[in-house]
Amino acid sequence: MSDEDIMFPDWDMIILKNARSRDSKELGNVIAVDDDSIILNRDNIEFKIPKCYVEGYRGKAVFLGLNGRDIQYYQF
Repeated sequence: MSDEDIMFPDWDMIILKNARSRDSKELGNVIAVDDDSIILNRDNIEFKIPKCYVEGYRGKAVFLGLNGRDIQYYQF
């Protein structure tokens, strides 16, 4: 079992939560989760972020270990 599985035994629970960057920027909403990444949607643009960047969640927010400007590298 990996650390990711311990932190999020059910990754689907973060779907529809708002993702925030390390520098507190809104990155979009989590719309899906696959085996190794989460999919964000912001203004009809989708981003595939590796799960290793998910640092945690609280309430309706998911916190990522990325700066707001870094999300552009994960657009697909």
